[in-house]
Amino acid sequence: MGETTEPKVVEFDGCRVIGLQYVGNNEHGEVPALWGGETGFVARMGEVQSPPEAKYGDTGRHPVFGICRCLPERTDGAFEYVAGVVASADAPIPDGMIETRLPAGTHLAFPVQGLEQLSAVWGWAHAWLSEHPEWVSYCTGPEDCDCANHPSFELYPPDFGTDGLMFIYVPVRATG
Repeated sequence: MGETTEPKVVEFDGCRVIGLQYVGNNEHGEVPALWGGETGFVARMGEVQSPPEAKYGDTGRHPVFGICRCLPERTDGAFEYVAGVVASADAPIPDGMIETRLPAGTHLAFPVQGLEQLSAVWGWAHAWLSEHPEWVSYCTGPEDCDCANHPSFELYPPDFGTDGLMFIYVPVRATG
Protein backbone atom coordinates (compact mmCIF):
# COMPACT_ATOMS: atom_id res chain seq x y z
CA MET A 1 0.00 0.00 0.00
CA GLY A 2 2.94 2.35 0.42
CA GLU A 3 3.10 5.07 3.02
CA THR A 4 -0.01 5.82 5.02
CA THR A 5 -0.98 9.14 6.45
CA GLU A 6 -2.40 9.49 9.92
CA PRO A 7 -6.13 10.21 9.93
CA LYS A 8 -7.45 13.66 10.75
CA VAL A 9 -10.17 14.22 13.33
CA VAL A 10 -13.02 16.08 11.63
CA GLU A 11 -16.50 17.21 12.59
CA PHE A 12 -18.95 16.19 9.88
CA ASP A 13 -22.13 18.28 9.65
CA GLY A 14 -24.41 15.48 8.54
CA CYS A 15 -26.65 15.49 5.48
CA ARG A 16 -29.47 13.83 3.58
CA VAL A 17 -28.22 11.53 0.82
CA ILE A 18 -30.10 9.98 -2.09
CA GLY A 19 -28.59 7.21 -4.16
CA LEU A 20 -28.53 3.60 -5.30
CA GLN A 21 -28.43 0.78 -2.76
CA TYR A 22 -26.70 -2.60 -2.74
CA VAL A 23 -27.19 -5.25 -0.04
CA GLY A 24 -24.97 -8.33 0.00
CA ASN A 25 -21.40 -9.55 0.45
CA ASN A 26 -19.85 -8.01 -2.69
CA GLU A 27 -18.80 -11.50 -3.78
CA HIS A 28 -18.84 -10.61 -7.48
CA GLY A 29 -17.82 -6.92 -7.46
CA GLU A 30 -21.37 -5.61 -7.09
CA VAL A 31 -20.28 -2.47 -5.22
CA PRO A 32 -18.02 -1.14 -8.02
CA ALA A 33 -20.73 -2.08 -10.54
CA LEU A 34 -23.23 0.05 -8.60
CA TRP A 35 -21.27 3.13 -9.68
CA GLY A 36 -20.76 2.46 -13.39
CA GLY A 37 -22.58 1.64 -16.59
CA GLU A 38 -25.68 3.23 -18.08
CA THR A 39 -27.79 2.54 -14.98
CA GLY A 40 -25.06 3.08 -12.37
CA PHE A 41 -25.02 5.97 -9.95
CA VAL A 42 -22.50 8.11 -11.86
CA ALA A 43 -24.85 8.10 -14.86
CA ARG A 44 -27.92 8.83 -12.71
CA MET A 45 -26.67 11.23 -10.03
CA GLY A 46 -27.94 14.25 -11.98
CA GLU A 47 -31.46 13.05 -11.15
CA VAL A 48 -30.93 14.01 -7.49
CA GLN A 49 -31.73 17.61 -6.55
CA SER A 50 -28.86 18.89 -4.41
CA PRO A 51 -28.87 22.13 -2.42
CA PRO A 52 -26.68 24.91 -3.87
CA GLU A 53 -25.03 25.49 -0.48
CA ALA A 54 -23.74 21.90 -0.46
CA LYS A 55 -21.39 22.56 -3.36
CA TYR A 56 -17.79 21.73 -2.65
CA GLY A 57 -15.47 24.70 -2.78
CA ASP A 58 -15.58 26.63 -6.03
CA THR A 59 -16.04 23.60 -8.30
CA GLY A 60 -19.81 24.09 -8.46
CA ARG A 61 -20.22 20.35 -7.98
CA HIS A 62 -21.03 18.15 -5.02
CA PRO A 63 -19.03 15.42 -3.34
CA VAL A 64 -20.47 11.92 -3.62
CA PHE A 65 -20.56 9.25 -0.95
CA GLY A 66 -20.15 5.51 -0.68
CA ILE A 67 -21.97 4.75 2.58
CA CYS A 68 -21.30 1.41 4.24
CA ARG A 69 -23.13 -0.09 7.20
CA CYS A 70 -23.63 -3.46 8.81
CA LEU A 71 -27.06 -5.05 8.84
CA PRO A 72 -27.50 -6.30 12.43
CA GLU A 73 -30.34 -8.63 11.43
CA ARG A 74 -28.13 -10.44 8.91
CA THR A 75 -25.87 -13.23 10.14
CA ASP A 76 -24.28 -13.99 6.75
CA GLY A 77 -21.97 -10.95 6.78
CA ALA A 78 -24.09 -8.99 4.30
CA PHE A 79 -23.86 -5.21 4.47
CA GLU A 80 -25.57 -2.21 2.90
CA TYR A 81 -23.71 0.11 0.55
CA VAL A 82 -25.26 3.27 -0.88
CA ALA A 83 -23.66 5.27 -3.70
CA GLY A 84 -25.21 8.71 -3.27
CA VAL A 85 -25.02 12.47 -3.31
CA VAL A 86 -26.19 15.25 -0.96
CA ALA A 87 -29.89 15.92 -1.52
CA SER A 88 -32.05 18.96 -0.82
CA ALA A 89 -34.49 18.59 2.08
CA ASP A 90 -37.47 18.46 -0.29
CA ALA A 91 -35.84 16.58 -3.18
CA PRO A 92 -37.98 13.74 -4.50
CA ILE A 93 -36.46 10.28 -4.49
CA PRO A 94 -35.96 9.11 -8.11
CA ASP A 95 -37.25 5.66 -9.11
CA GLY A 96 -34.95 2.88 -7.95
CA MET A 97 -33.09 5.09 -5.46
CA ILE A 98 -33.30 5.38 -1.68
CA GLU A 99 -32.85 8.11 0.91
CA THR A 100 -30.51 7.81 3.87
CA ARG A 101 -29.04 10.25 6.37
CA LEU A 102 -25.47 10.70 7.44
CA PRO A 103 -25.59 12.01 11.02
CA ALA A 104 -23.39 14.81 12.29
CA GLY A 105 -20.51 13.79 14.49
CA THR A 106 -16.82 13.23 15.02
CA HIS A 107 -15.02 11.20 12.36
CA LEU A 108 -11.54 10.03 11.59
CA ALA A 109 -10.81 10.89 7.95
CA PHE A 110 -8.35 8.46 6.35
CA PRO A 111 -6.89 9.67 3.02
CA VAL A 112 -6.95 7.27 0.06
CA GLN A 113 -4.88 7.93 -3.06
CA GLY A 114 -6.79 6.25 -5.88
CA LEU A 115 -9.35 3.50 -6.12
CA GLU A 116 -6.73 0.74 -6.20
CA GLN A 117 -5.82 1.67 -2.59
CA LEU A 118 -9.39 1.71 -1.26
CA SER A 119 -9.55 -1.83 0.11
CA ALA A 120 -6.08 -1.59 1.69
CA VAL A 121 -6.92 1.70 3.44
CA TRP A 122 -10.20 0.24 4.79
CA GLY A 123 -8.08 -2.53 6.34
CA TRP A 124 -5.48 -0.07 7.60
CA ALA A 125 -8.22 2.10 9.17
CA HIS A 126 -9.54 -0.87 11.16
CA ALA A 127 -6.00 -1.79 12.24
CA TRP A 128 -5.27 1.84 13.20
CA LEU A 129 -8.37 1.94 15.41
CA SER A 130 -7.40 -1.28 17.17
CA GLU A 131 -4.03 0.31 18.05
CA HIS A 132 -5.54 3.61 19.30
CA PRO A 133 -7.81 2.93 22.29
CA GLU A 134 -8.47 6.65 22.70
CA TRP A 135 -11.03 6.27 19.88
CA VAL A 136 -13.91 3.81 19.62
CA SER A 137 -15.68 3.08 16.36
CA TYR A 138 -19.44 2.54 16.27
CA CYS A 139 -18.77 -0.69 14.37
CA THR A 140 -17.09 -2.77 17.07
CA GLY A 141 -18.48 -6.22 16.36
CA PRO A 142 -21.80 -8.02 16.02
CA GLU A 143 -22.80 -7.64 19.68
CA ASP A 144 -22.12 -3.93 20.01
CA CYS A 145 -22.37 -2.55 16.46
CA ASP A 146 -24.23 0.73 15.97
CA CYS A 147 -23.07 1.51 12.45
CA ALA A 148 -26.68 1.30 11.26
CA ASN A 149 -27.04 4.70 12.98
CA HIS A 150 -23.42 5.83 12.54
CA PRO A 151 -22.18 4.49 9.19
CA SER A 152 -18.70 4.81 7.79
CA PHE A 153 -18.43 6.30 4.32
CA GLU A 154 -16.17 7.08 1.43
CA LEU A 155 -16.14 10.74 0.43
CA TYR A 156 -15.29 11.38 -3.23
CA PRO A 157 -14.55 15.08 -3.87
CA PRO A 158 -16.13 16.53 -7.04
CA ASP A 159 -12.80 16.61 -8.86
CA PHE A 160 -12.05 12.96 -8.04
CA GLY A 161 -10.60 10.77 -10.77
CA THR A 162 -9.84 7.07 -10.39
CA ASP A 163 -6.32 7.88 -9.19
CA GLY A 164 -7.28 11.01 -7.22
CA LEU A 165 -7.48 11.72 -3.51
CA MET A 166 -10.57 10.59 -1.60
CA PHE A 167 -11.29 9.86 2.06
CA ILE A 168 -12.74 7.16 4.27
CA TYR A 169 -14.69 8.68 7.16
CA VAL A 170 -15.11 6.48 10.25
CA PRO A 171 -17.44 7.83 12.95
CA VAL A 172 -15.85 7.60 16.39
CA ARG A 173 -16.26 8.65 19.97
CA ALA A 174 -13.44 9.51 22.34
CA THR A 175 -12.90 7.15 25.29
CA GLY A 176 -11.56 9.80 27.64
